[in-house]
Amino acid sequence: MPTRPRLPALLPLLLLAACATPPNKPFSDFDQATRKVQLSTGNTLERIQHNARLNAVLTAPNAPLNPDTFRLQTGSGASYDLAPALGQLQATLDTLALYARTLNGLAGDREAEARVDAAAQDLADSIQDLKRQGGNEDAAKILATAADALGRQLTAAQRQAALRKVMATAQPGLELLADNSHRALSMLPAYLTVIRDSLLRHANFSRPPYGSWQRYQFDLAIANRLRELERIEAALQASDQAIQGFPAANRQLLQNLDAPASSLQALRAFAAEARRLRDFYRELPDK
Repeated sequence: MPTRPRLPALLPLLLLAACATPPNKPFSDFDQATRKVQLSTGNTLERIQHNARLNAVLTAPNAPLNPDTFRLQTGSGASYDLAPALGQLQATLDTLALYARTLNGLAGDREAEARVDAAAQDLADSIQDLKRQGGNEDAAKILATAADALGRQLTAAQRQAALRKVMATAQPGLELLADNSHRALSMLPAYLTVIRDSLLRHANFSRPPYGSWQRYQFDLAIANRLRELERIEAALQASDQAIQGFPAANRQLLQNLDAPASSLQALRAFAAEARRLRDFYRELPDK
């Protein structure tokens, strides 16, 4: 009958297991999850742009073409422009992703200085782009201050202090970005409704006769488009939830630096939302 190994015999194995987990694992997870949110939400924004362009073609008047022929319009003929909101959201996503990448580089134990230097420069450039896209000025200033601190504390001995300083400085800016993103994301479903209504109105007007092969092909294309719009709306909600969780994850990571046993539930929830975002369009045809 096999005997249960005694605790002293297990100690070397436990120590090896502990050493196998890199000290920056939570920051690496944060970095990877943020990149997933950036890519998945960027895909959603591209799909919105694609459907908006389709709507512009559908609503184009029966008249000679001119520079305004394909302007985005509501059902009442009022024009609207999604570019500022989508550009601001993309700039926010890029900034958050570069911020998380910078933290991951700062938390690393090898070649950290070179990684942080490159990431900090990219972050600074991204913050400037965020300002150009109309992002929150206060958030941009706070994050710029945090990024600037990276240039002054890059030695290995100061890395832990640098992490604390950068994360604490950035926290209010991250919360402002999350609030701004929530407002922008909350506006987009109304535009999706405009696009959906326009699609159905024009589809019903030009639908082929019942029983024809053209009817089945036409209906399948419309069904796919409607399904995509449903998935876009659901993905926007998931993106909003993920971005809202970013500041809390940052706060818990900061607390975890001083109390490694403290909860990282917010980070786990953020990572779970990031994983969920990957699956929204898997069953849909390519754009």
